[in-house]
Amino acid sequence: MKTIKLADGRELVYELTRKNVRNINFRVKADGIVYVSAGRAVPAARIEELLSERAEYLLEAAARLREREERSEIGDTVRLFGREYPIRVISGARETALFDCGECRVFTKHGDDRAYIRQLVGRAVSERFLGLCRELNDEVRRELAEAGLVPPPTRVTIKDMSSRWGSCSYNRGHISINSRLAAYPRETVLSVFWHEYAHYWHHDHSARFYAFVERFCPEYQRWNGLLK
Repeated sequence: MKTIKLADGRELVYELTRKNVRNINFRVKADGIVYVSAGRAVPAARIEELLSERAEYLLEAAARLREREERSEIGDTVRLFGREYPIRVISGARETALFDCGECRVFTKHGDDRAYIRQLVGRAVSERFLGLCRELNDEVRRELAEAGLVPPPTRVTIKDMSSRWGSCSYNRGHISINSRLAAYPRETVLSVFWHEYAHYWHHDHSARFYAFVERFCPEYQRWNGLLK
């Protein structure tokens, strides 16, 4: 491993491998090191001369590779309500993530901490999903009441579930909604709410159960089908 001191004070690090090749080949990686392969007869001075001439291009290429790697590690998009949002990290005093103007904007002083960025994005997704679930729960209960069907007082919780999208403990008045539904369209989340509320009147998945669900959610099969 060798270092070339550039005229502006920057350094270019390279590693030379001698091979039976005619051309001098340069390959730059995200760590900023330029990997050079050249024939045994090529003078080292000539190699360093070419590296100096191409230094700006090589350093810029390394920076682009680093940026690409960082984006891939944090995830360059996040899915919310059936839509992909690109993640943009903005340096600022606030420590928050917002969904605005078609993107997820992460404001933080810790732009190099990818785990922390994921945490901020996850918190923003959870807040938005919680708001949607409250809205949909009120909507379902209102429509049931208008139809003369008043469900018992219900506690709705959101949690990560590995095998179900939702569950209803009808004896205890408790409905659980899978937090992973945040990635799906609003209509799909609504279909899960109708599915779980229907269990207050139908404790199985009989034909009468699905007739009840589709009475209130005519496009149930379409939207809930995205989960299968």
